[in-house]
Amino acid sequence: MAGKGAAPLKSTGDKRRPNATPGFRQLPWEGRVDEPPQWPFPDATFRELELWKKLWTLPQATMWEQQRCEDTVALYTRAYLVVADDITDDKMLNQVRQLDSKLGLSPRALQDLRWEIESTPVSAEPSSNGATAERVFVPKDPS
Repeated sequence: MAGKGAAPLKSTGDKRRPNATPGFRQLPWEGRVDEPPQWPFPDATFRELELWKKLWTLPQATMWEQQRCEDTVALYTRAYLVVADDITDDKMLNQVRQLDSKLGLSPRALQDLRWEIESTPVSAEPSSNGATAERVFVPKDPS
């Protein structure tokens, strides 16, 4: 019967971070580290290639790579730069928002896609014996 007995033990092979939200895909905090894919369209401006490279370093890019979203990211890149030059273009602004949502580029989009960026790495300081230990917050005694 459900709800009876002890809770299952956490598997030692579970590599999720302790703050991971159940059911969410964990994206690496350090982002994607490989070279960006080749630009998929026949022509590209310098600004497009710079934004393209930057986008492919984001944590979300690990999922784009798995899902082969190069064309969608390129469309977002091109549309984003059009909107950056002319914020009054409502149709293009709407397209950028829709692509942003599909690519997980906003906090709301990340939540909708059930993607979560891992917590920042825990900072470690050397202890007196040379080993590293986690920093622990200890409140000061008010007296």
